[in-house]
Amino acid sequence: MPPLTLQNVQISRVLIVEDNPAAREGYGYSVEELGLEPVAEQGPIENIADFLKGFRSKADALLCDFHLMTRDYARFNGDVLAAECFKNRIPGLLCTTYTDINVMLNKSYLRYIPVLLNTNSPAPKTIVASYKRCLDEMAGVYHPTRKPWRTLIRVEEMDEDGKYFYVVVSGWDPSKKMRLYLEHLPEKIRLLIEPGKRLHAQVNVGAESYAELYFDEWEPD
Repeated sequence: MPPLTLQNVQISRVLIVEDNPAAREGYGYSVEELGLEPVAEQGPIENIADFLKGFRSKADALLCDFHLMTRDYARFNGDVLAAECFKNRIPGLLCTTYTDINVMLNKSYLRYIPVLLNTNSPAPKTIVASYKRCLDEMAGVYHPTRKPWRTLIRVEEMDEDGKYFYVVVSGWDPSKKMRLYLEHLPEKIRLLIEPGKRLHAQVNVGAESYAELYFDEWEPD
């Protein structure tokens, strides 16, 4: 099979990471339609370091589901895996059919997940366009909705149970309060969160909706 060449990167084999064997096979069909070779990851995946170390001996790119921790398949979910692959210059696509994915997804990982596909059967042209965006961002070329900017963030309210809090992002829409989860913050920042607190973070303020926003590289004001 001829490789897919994007940004001078050749993709011949795509590793399918999905805990459900039937769904793995379904993702494989989408990859085959593109003329590429699907490689099924049988699991279990114990840790990301070992996974990444052996990745390039298996495949050139990743296609994974969000929920991976059922059936003892992995010790983390797909957002962690896709983000770490990106940081290691491995193009990866994250897929899910859950409509509440934006509640569960760690917004700091989202910075390193250029494309989130709300399907378990992505079309070949969608796969190509999505890998291209991954490689573009690795090269520092961002779509306006994805470009990071250092932005002021003000904490407005906190959940009584201390699980989440609401912020206003002045550079995006100062009239809207957005929910973020404390567990998704670095520990040193988590300890600072209280109503009225001001911080900075890297945020894609060109995003068209809250669902697309990411928050990374937090700093005290």
